[in-house]
Amino acid sequence: MKKPVPKMRRLTIPALLCCLPLAAAAEPTVWHENTSIRASQADVTVSGRVLDDKGQPLPGVNVVVRGTSNGTQTNSDGQYTLTAPENATLVFSFVGYTSQEVALNGRTTVNVALGSDTKALNEVVVVGYLSINREQVTGSVSKVSQEDIRRSPVASVTEALQGRVAGVQVNNSGAPGQNPIVNIRGIGSIALNSNPLYVVDGVWTSDIRDINPSDIESTTILKDAASLAPYGSRGANGVILITTRRGKLGKPAINFNAYGGVQNIPKTYDLADTQKWADVTRMMYTNAGQTPFAGAANPPAINTDWQKALFQSGRVQNYSLGLSGASEFANYNISGSYFNQKGTIVGPKFDRYSLRLNSGITRGKFHMDQSAQLSRAFTKRVNGIPFIDVIRMLPIIPVYDPTTVSGFGFGNTNQVTFGTNPVGLQKVYNDTNTENRLIASLAPEINIFDFLRYRLNLGMEYLSFQDRNERKYGQAGGLRMNEPVRPAELFEGRGDRLFLLAENTLNFQKSFGNHNVNAVVGYTEQKNTYKFTNATAQGFGTGPTYYWSLGAATGSSSVDGGTRRWTKRSYLAQVAYDYDDRYLLTGAYRHDGSSLVDPANKWGDFFAFSGGWRISKEAFFSGVSGISDLKLRASYGELGNDQLPEYLSFGLINSNVNYPFNGTVVNGAIQNQLASKNLKWESRATTNIGFDLGLMENRVTLAADYYISKTKNALVNPAIPFFEGNVGVNPYTNLGRLENRGFEFQLGYTSDPQKDFRYGVSANLTTLKNRVKELAFEGQNYPGGPSGVARTEAGQPVGAFYLMHKLGIFQTQADVDAHKVQPSAKPGDVKYEDINGDGQITDADRRFTGSPFPKLQYGLNLNFGYKAFDLTAFLQGVQGNDIYNVTRYWTDRMDDNGNFRADLNPWTPSNPSTSTPRPLLGGGLNASPLSDRWLENGSYLRLKNVQLGYTLPKTLLERVKGIGSLRIYLTGQNLLTATKYTGYDPEIVGAGPLARGVDEGNYPNLRTVTAGIQLGF
Repeated sequence: MKKPVPKMRRLTIPALLCCLPLAAAAEPTVWHENTSIRASQADVTVSGRVLDDKGQPLPGVNVVVRGTSNGTQTNSDGQYTLTAPENATLVFSFVGYTSQEVALNGRTTVNVALGSDTKALNEVVVVGYLSINREQVTGSVSKVSQEDIRRSPVASVTEALQGRVAGVQVNNSGAPGQNPIVNIRGIGSIALNSNPLYVVDGVWTSDIRDINPSDIESTTILKDAASLAPYGSRGANGVILITTRRGKLGKPAINFNAYGGVQNIPKTYDLADTQKWADVTRMMYTNAGQTPFAGAANPPAINTDWQKALFQSGRVQNYSLGLSGASEFANYNISGSYFNQKGTIVGPKFDRYSLRLNSGITRGKFHMDQSAQLSRAFTKRVNGIPFIDVIRMLPIIPVYDPTTVSGFGFGNTNQVTFGTNPVGLQKVYNDTNTENRLIASLAPEINIFDFLRYRLNLGMEYLSFQDRNERKYGQAGGLRMNEPVRPAELFEGRGDRLFLLAENTLNFQKSFGNHNVNAVVGYTEQKNTYKFTNATAQGFGTGPTYYWSLGAATGSSSVDGGTRRWTKRSYLAQVAYDYDDRYLLTGAYRHDGSSLVDPANKWGDFFAFSGGWRISKEAFFSGVSGISDLKLRASYGELGNDQLPEYLSFGLINSNVNYPFNGTVVNGAIQNQLASKNLKWESRATTNIGFDLGLMENRVTLAADYYISKTKNALVNPAIPFFEGNVGVNPYTNLGRLENRGFEFQLGYTSDPQKDFRYGVSANLTTLKNRVKELAFEGQNYPGGPSGVARTEAGQPVGAFYLMHKLGIFQTQADVDAHKVQPSAKPGDVKYEDINGDGQITDADRRFTGSPFPKLQYGLNLNFGYKAFDLTAFLQGVQGNDIYNVTRYWTDRMDDNGNFRADLNPWTPSNPSTSTPRPLLGGGLNASPLSDRWLENGSYLRLKNVQLGYTLPKTLLERVKGIGSLRIYLTGQNLLTATKYTGYDPEIVGAGPLARGVDEGNYPNLRTVTAGIQLGF
């Protein structure tokens, strides 16, 4: 007779998912044939104490009744109490110690001593599609601790990574909602972006701004080819793996974290007041032989402080609430968070809401993990370049002017300037972005045999967005003098993006004596679809009240839209082999096919291999004292970069163009983008040599690497004239070569964590040399920044500064005559070097001078603890880079109607300055932006983060039923900065990939002070 199948086994996968939280919280059911019964035993109260192998109490040990979620943790004295069935088995577990199972057999007192588990101390690292012990890693892999991320009250995890990992450069901005710029081992591309790939719980993405940092369990950075090869055509720029939190064994836990604080701009310019401004302006006009305008000749009794009008005290707050738990069969983690940032200038702000649900279930040989985060982010953007205009606007112009249509002051014939009112610009424009994002994965796996496992990873990222820009009626094009009055206008763009991922992998893991093999083969597919619709309409009245709806417009309107898709199919293999834990070999291969490159070249092969030798495991090394681990490693591989726009291999035609023909208007078409023919994969070959050293039972660790990264077949897109039939993206071709090389060092020390006084130190240092080896043709270059102050050319770094060299200031007419090459100059003008020796100063006298890449990047993390108190301090800095200071250009050019520095001391016959020329309206070479006058040392050392915390002792919390932990803390960010740079902030995001060292009014990083609480139930 056939036995009936138990009902539980008939549940579908969706039904199991819905039941996960309940399953995790419930006790397991014992199945007998087709009937379920619950074992019935008398409950008893059990208590005891847990010590380590040195006899010291162990706080925080998990004590769980085996097979249930019923459990507790030991207090600061290692003591515990819980209720359990009289014949139950207790499981004692703690990170770094061997777990123990103890049967009660009717006992009510159980004391346990846990021994150190050296095997557990070997951290497991995810490298590609394999999980291996850190001691077996042969590539360059770094991890950022969970505590380091959580102790930095920042909006995104990328901000918390800055300065903590050798080889990873992060440039932040204080603008609300703006993503930092992240480069791993320099820029790997010329025409494409060099952003790393982020993998969140198995889902590939390029944007993790909306991931709540409190949800993160671990962050791993993969830097060399050996660790990146499994990602093939997307691995060239590095990969950052993020794993989010899951429930732990024990009673359900509730965690609440909150912090709030204030932000401000750390530095302001000391600008000229009305009298000083008028004095310099009159000199500027007089030296040019012209009559000053009325406001300068007879300045009014007004002295506007534009920085005070624009800057304000910002605000930041964050709240996170989570519920988690696990049993032997299931786990769950549910969390929600809210983050809010009010900008430090009038207008901008950022809001983010997020909800996360992670769960997992295990049933025999079957296991499945599920992760999902739903977020909504709202950003009110910065309009214009306020950090330039705030120092450019004249002190005699009021912020508000009722005589103008817009109601804001911006200059007239008595207040001559073409600066923009930065306050008015933030209020006239309402430029916002709203994004709803879902990142989710579902990963069932089955153990076919003990050594063979199949896993299916299904991932998706769905983004729905709305861009909206409302422009009020008035001089709204820029709030500048002579700006025409424009009708109110509304732009609205809506769209969505759906990324789908399916990965099938088969993992083999088995030992044959001293031979250990961990391998995976897989087949994957990816698909990305992007749809958008844009509409613009004018005519919404003249205010002050507006009805912002596209259907309410009375003026002209336009609409466009489209759909873009790309797909990728891949085959992969990865293997890690070791013999007796001494000799290590790894290899990886990926065969990628993508619709982004030319159909004839759509398949690319990417690979890497590496080796390691654990010298410390050799018999001859056993007598060496003090060294606990020593490993040599080396790797080589070639990776790709597929960050291309869609449809480059096809010419694009605009079919909606009207032409006059024989006196009538007819519809026609025009080619607006030429095809990029024969595109090949851009590849990056990386060689890495390094070693890992552990001393004093690995309390002291050192990792050192030397790398050479060479980009081959680099894509470049030189500009071509419009008459060739191209007004869109310039065609790409594979003619560039690029190289990055440098050293990386990571050093750390950790004291005994069980002592009352504990401390730790970690430091990292990175060197980087970037060079362009080849471009499309000899002499080809790419300008970058305003007026092309930066240039990318073979033999130089990407975006190197290309400027005229200032020799000094002409003091007398004799100096002018002796120099010969500037015959029209006068005493007080800038003297330039005639580099090419042709007897005149022209654009040909520019030279490469200065690099945007730091020669050194470094970070220092200090942490101290004494009993319940903890203190952390993190310093970060760069050395040896240059910054082109556009802000200084505007305050010191003295040829334009703008404001000046208060301490500006220009040349006059009675003040023969050797650094600052004479004021001169239309000042010619004196005010040339192509001068190294505006190039400054960008080195800095910054106290990035400091935090003082206090954790209430368990003995106090036990008096308040239900509270398991309570910590309060005070944090300061960017409190101190040591630098010679005179701009608002030496840490800049730059003016694009080819002008990364240009400070074109970048939003500075903010000084932040916050107070917070971490509460556990």
